[in-house]
Amino acid sequence: MQSVVLAEHQYTTCTWKVHGLACLEIKKIIEKISKIFTALESARPRCKSGLQALCSLLKCMEKCELLFRHCSESSKLYLAISGEKIILRCERICYSLELCLSKLQDMVEPKLAAKVSQIVDYIRSVVFTLDPSEDEAGRVLLALLHQDIKASKFAKLEELKAFNFAASRLHITSPLAIVIEKRSIRKLLSKILDTDPVKKKILNYFLYLVLKYGKPTKQQDTESIEGDEDDVFDSLETPLKFKNRHLSVLSSSSSVPSFNSSLGDLNLQVDNVSIISSDAGSEDGFDMIQEKSKGFSCIPIGPNLFILGNLSVLPWAARRKAIEDVKNELKCDQESHPFISTSYVNPVFKFLKEAHQLGDSGAKRHGVELLLMFLKECRSSKTDMPPLPKGVMSDLSLFLDSEIAEEALLVLQLLSCQQHYTHEIVISGILLFLLQVIQDPKSKHHNMALKVLCNLSAHQDLAHHMIYLGFIQDLVPFLDELLLSGDCVKILQNLCAIEEAAAHFVENEGCITSIGELLELGKVEEQEHALEILISLYYQREEVREILMQDGIVSSLVHLSGNGSCKGKLMSVELLGLLNSVPDDCSQACSLSDASQSAKW
Repeated sequence: MQSVVLAEHQYTTCTWKVHGLACLEIKKIIEKISKIFTALESARPRCKSGLQALCSLLKCMEKCELLFRHCSESSKLYLAISGEKIILRCERICYSLELCLSKLQDMVEPKLAAKVSQIVDYIRSVVFTLDPSEDEAGRVLLALLHQDIKASKFAKLEELKAFNFAASRLHITSPLAIVIEKRSIRKLLSKILDTDPVKKKILNYFLYLVLKYGKPTKQQDTESIEGDEDDVFDSLETPLKFKNRHLSVLSSSSSVPSFNSSLGDLNLQVDNVSIISSDAGSEDGFDMIQEKSKGFSCIPIGPNLFILGNLSVLPWAARRKAIEDVKNELKCDQESHPFISTSYVNPVFKFLKEAHQLGDSGAKRHGVELLLMFLKECRSSKTDMPPLPKGVMSDLSLFLDSEIAEEALLVLQLLSCQQHYTHEIVISGILLFLLQVIQDPKSKHHNMALKVLCNLSAHQDLAHHMIYLGFIQDLVPFLDELLLSGDCVKILQNLCAIEEAAAHFVENEGCITSIGELLELGKVEEQEHALEILISLYYQREEVREILMQDGIVSSLVHLSGNGSCKGKLMSVELLGLLNSVPDDCSQACSLSDASQSAKW
């Protein structure tokens, strides 16, 4: 019995479409219980009440699994309006788990009972909250439903504003996201049939909204009349029955003791720190405190780190020596890393640029290695990285074709995650350099180039450029390489969300076949990415169905439908259903007919 429990709860936050905060809290509880479940089962007393408590605990954990699945597979729009219900459901689950554990606590040996007691205390301390963006989207949608607007073939401003607001908050903006949302709503409709008329009416209305306002081509046409998103929220009054619900929210304290304790083991002297009032904004206030705290009684790590602030006034030899000393010092003293300030990043990059201009290879090596240390520390500490000087990508493109190419690619990998640099990346020629790297079979940097491209392809404007430059054709060979296929298929998944990419996938011989082979040979994550690509292409190009059938991918889909991951099973079953459906022209006619019928509810 315990094997079922421990194997089932594998959902992560990225699989939950909505209500990830609540699901994450439940997941933490389940993980704690799973660690002692085997011990509970082994130590259970041979009495009826003990067995009943253990069985009840298992049923509660299965309810958690159903909750995770619901938040992973359901419609985002419907999940958003179900926020209050999800919170109540989580609270009921926690109460049941607490009750079962409390019963078992009195039936096991003291050491195990103490562990059970800790979990019970943790459950009692949990507070469930709604993500603010999801909550806002749900309230706008509920207000729209409350107006009971009749379906119409003409666009209505209230519907348009509300849908655009909710779609932006719930990330239903890309063509693929819209397709998935339509599919999710139709799945829900097929399950409820006529058993729940109210839910059916709501789902039909949401399907009507997505079909009517969810087409990407209409987004640009409506920008001039969308207005301010805050106006949408203010203009739609929440139904009365939802106004009195008060959810517990996490609150922050501005007291000196609580601030001091939050700093962990640094033991900073904060008696004279002026805490910013809440009127100034909690985030800005905390940032100011953090910056001030760097000047307090922290353990010094030597003068060289602080000299970076005045590096430009030193002679070149002294600058070179300072950079080398700081780099070596940080390599030897890992405890110094938490005291690295983001203000040191810009001086080091300026030094690196000057070293390149002077042709000083040794200085370039020391500079880029120190820059990497600082950038990695910013990422690991989740500190906001300061924007580097204007033209940084043009300078970085010069380093890519030099003796520090590998380190420069690592820097680019860190910076490429940020939307801030996308325009500079386009004009700097970095994309063309990366294209040359992957086209060169003798290049030593295929792995790093693919990791950078994986980050870049996540930015839609850069993904468009990658498609026009012909990256899809040159990426296909890497699908057959064991160590590179993971990043490659992730890039292709990002690209296939763009409508223009579908033609390139179909036109490049062997592309879909290679993607299909990952269903059999790839790792779990690669299989899931491949399935998402094939499903997306199926909806975008009619000829994909014939290619999938001819290349024998069906057998791999059948295997995955019974032996894949939870996500893989669902997508395999869905794609098998599509491949076994009626011809595309008939299917499209039926779909349009159904959509028209649904809008009349």
